[in-house]
Amino acid sequence: MRFCRPDLPATALSLLTLASCSWADSFDYVVVGAGTSGLVIANRLSENPHVTVAVIDPGPDERDNPAVRNPAIWPVLLQTPVNWAYQTVPQANASNRVIEFDAGRGIGGTSLINGTRSNVATRNTARSILTGCVVGMTYIRGDKAQFDAWERLGNTGWNWDILLHHYKKVERLFAPSPWQAEVGASAQRQFHGDAGEVRVGFTPALQNGSFYDDCKASWEKLGQAVNDDVNSGTTRGFDVWPQTLDPEQNLRWDAARAFFWPVAGRKNLHLLNGTASRILWRSDVRDHAQARVSGVEYLASPDGKRTTVKIDKEVILSAGALRTPLILERSGVGNPAFLKTKGIKSVVDLPGVGENLIDQPNISLAYASKPNRTGTSPYATFVTARDLFGNKTGHVAARTRRQLRQWAETTARLSDSSLNASALEHIFQIQHDLIFDKGVTIAEILTTAAQNAALSIFWPLLPFSRGSVHVRSKDDEHVADPVIDPRYLFNGFDTTTYVAAGRLSTAFWRQEPISDTISGRLLPNLTTLPDDATDDQWKRWLEDSIGSNSHSIGTAAMMPRSLGGVVDTALRVYGTRGVRVVDASILPMQFSGHLTATLYAVADRAADIIQGAAN
Repeated sequence: MRFCRPDLPATALSLLTLASCSWADSFDYVVVGAGTSGLVIANRLSENPHVTVAVIDPGPDERDNPAVRNPAIWPVLLQTPVNWAYQTVPQANASNRVIEFDAGRGIGGTSLINGTRSNVATRNTARSILTGCVVGMTYIRGDKAQFDAWERLGNTGWNWDILLHHYKKVERLFAPSPWQAEVGASAQRQFHGDAGEVRVGFTPALQNGSFYDDCKASWEKLGQAVNDDVNSGTTRGFDVWPQTLDPEQNLRWDAARAFFWPVAGRKNLHLLNGTASRILWRSDVRDHAQARVSGVEYLASPDGKRTTVKIDKEVILSAGALRTPLILERSGVGNPAFLKTKGIKSVVDLPGVGENLIDQPNISLAYASKPNRTGTSPYATFVTARDLFGNKTGHVAARTRRQLRQWAETTARLSDSSLNASALEHIFQIQHDLIFDKGVTIAEILTTAAQNAALSIFWPLLPFSRGSVHVRSKDDEHVADPVIDPRYLFNGFDTTTYVAAGRLSTAFWRQEPISDTISGRLLPNLTTLPDDATDDQWKRWLEDSIGSNSHSIGTAAMMPRSLGGVVDTALRVYGTRGVRVVDASILPMQFSGHLTATLYAVADRAADIIQGAAN
């Protein structure tokens, strides 16, 4: 094989384009997407010097971007080209608004920009007082039972205990310093790693005043005790969570800094700058009626010229939950009836592609703070159904169970029969059991303050609403332009959970001693949402104000094909040979966490599976 300038040092390998070098005719593995998952795969596979690995991504090198490096100023990235800033279709249950989805555009993907965007943080009237309240780089895994439920969906070998090994393997935890421990920073060593690539720690900008003690005392009055380690497999309670940063350097630790730049000098690892458009199939081989990969077509940067790279072993799609389905559909993998409307020839009948989109929409309450606070406060409180509904929990559980069939039938109908109602009902039943029998947490409430403002950002963690993402057209101009419809608040239980979480959030700010630290609510005003707001008033505010958490998953779900799955437990796309998916699209159900930690672990496990198959 011929390789693209293997003599170049790592810094020169940052972007390889057709205009600057002659590249290899073929590679053993091609990874599509240099993001959170894809760079783990590329790193692990290229450890073997006898295989060649190429990564295709359109993004630039953002290592020296101060907004990427500095954990304190990341929100400015959301208004720059580093954010794809995808737009949904108008949301019928969110006042017909178009809602923005954040996704990172650069080597490192969304790990360059991940953070919790407040629904008020981009309003001109609030930006100046709320920017400091917004926290990012969250490292929270989820509840053990939620990952064990993956096996109930038919995914043998995917559970908490197996993932815990990979969580620990990729992680290097920096223990909190004594002063940080005094204001809540805590981690139990048995659940963490100390030699991995991903640096995890507590921010050196952690608030060290009375805010932690005030929050702790007020949450305890509401029945929420301190959780000493939110990453232990139990999330319930009030915690100070760690972030993906190096606390000694005060530096964001993204996927590129962890997994790519340290090994970019490997002679068998190459980065091709361009946008993958479709998979190419071998015309001479249909192995047991399976389509076999021969290469990938991509639009080379900067001119958009169609370019082909050949594949000797496998292509791994790691373009994310909003882009991987587009590549599959443009390649003829998806619902044949839908593909026909776009003029795309069907190769593999796989109607689950692009369906099962699940996000966790968020919303914020903002208050005026009496003290002018400095530093950041990454505090989260995770609550269960019983915490939200109290003695009405049994009634809510029974009512929800009765509605599962109807929800499944409606969701299947909206998918144009891409999804099966019976399969959906089975999935919904597992989710219902998690919520009401296993007692997993179902809502997250972030509490943070900076300067003269205090904020609660909250959302339902396990929504039943299911949406979709599909290709807009087969034209090259739409290769990165998905049609996104999350169908927010489509399901009544999601709205019920949202209202209950909102009421709990307002109850928190009315509890002493935290109530003594605020002088009134800033947003929404009391006319929009009075202190004694009815359920209907809460619902109207939600519809007018929710935004995306950019926690999109499920659009190429790891489930049996009969349940609408797209990949098997080895992450191989059904009906194909040599095609796998490793990114958030394979996650079958939402969980009580933030995506980054789990994506690193899933990708590390996927690399083991791929290497095992090769051996």
